[in-house]
Amino acid sequence: MEQMIVERSIWIDAPRDRVWQAITDPADLAKWLLPPMLGADMKRDANDTLLVSMGGMEIPVAVLEEVDAPRSVRSYGLPDHLISITYLLEEENGGTRVTVSMGGFEKLPVDARQDRIMPGGMAWERALANLEASLIGAALPFPEGYVAALFGYRRESEKSFAVERSIWIAAPRERVWSAITDPAQLESWFSPGTSWKLTALEAGGRLFTTDPETGDETNVQVIQLVDPPGHFVMHSLAASPGSSEVTDYLLQEERGGTRLTITYSGYELLPEDGRWNAMEQNAFGFGMMLENLRAYVEGQDLPTPGGF
Repeated sequence: MEQMIVERSIWIDAPRDRVWQAITDPADLAKWLLPPMLGADMKRDANDTLLVSMGGMEIPVAVLEEVDAPRSVRSYGLPDHLISITYLLEEENGGTRVTVSMGGFEKLPVDARQDRIMPGGMAWERALANLEASLIGAALPFPEGYVAALFGYRRESEKSFAVERSIWIAAPRERVWSAITDPAQLESWFSPGTSWKLTALEAGGRLFTTDPETGDETNVQVIQLVDPPGHFVMHSLAASPGSSEVTDYLLQEERGGTRLTITYSGYELLPEDGRWNAMEQNAFGFGMMLENLRAYVEGQDLPTPGGF
C-alpha cells in the first residue's frame, strides 16, 4: 500500500535545544498548539502520553514514540493510533530547520483520505507559524488553533466540514453494534443516569431522551440508515432551522476486532468564527466518547464515568 504523507517545513531563529523543548515540553507545547479560547493546558505522563487538561478532565490526545532528543520524535494520535506526526529538527544557518510529516492516511477509509489530508497540510503551515512566533516571543498569528486538523481529525470538502474519529475495539462487530443502537447500553457508556428511548431501529425511527418535567422528547436523533452490523447513520432534530448535524457510525472488521469510525458533519452551516471552536472541542469530546465505548464493550471501568 502506497504511503500518503503531508510534509511542511520552517526555519526558526532559535537553537535546536530550545525548539525541542517547545515541541516536547507540555507547558511550551500548549502555548502554540492549543487555541487560547479553549482555556486548556497540557500534561505529559510517565508513559510519554500527552494529555489536554480542560474542564476538569484530562484527555489523552497523543503518545510520543521513537524519541531521539533533540533531533526527532514521532507521535501518534489517540485513541486510534493511526495518524503519525514526525518532527525532524536540523541545525541550519545558526537556527533550526523544523520539518513536520504526517503519515498514516492510507489506513483510513478510501473516501476519507483526501478530505483529511488537505486540512492537515493547511493546519501545519499555520501551526509552524505559531511555533515560530511562540519561540521568538511574538503574538500567535493563528490563535484560533488547529488541533483537530493537526492530528488528522478534520474532514473537509467543497460541501461539508466534519470531525472524524476512530477506535479499535477487541470485540466483534455485532457486539459493538448493539452497544451503539440499544438504548439501555447507550445509557451505560454515554449518559449514565439519563435513559434513552427508541421508537424503532429503522430509517425514520427516533432515538431520544425525555424532559423529566414535561415528558417532551429531547436530544432527538432521527435514524437515516440501518445496515447491521456495519453502518448506522442519524441526524439531529435540532431546534435551529437549517441545522443538519449528522452522526455516521462505520464498523469494520480489523485484526479480529472492530474498527469503529465516527464522522460528525454539519459544521459548514455554522458561522466561520464559531466553526473552529466547535470542531476543536468536539474532536476532543468524540475521542473521550470512544474511549468510554471501548471500555464498556471490553468490560472495563469507564474513563469518563459521568458520561457526556
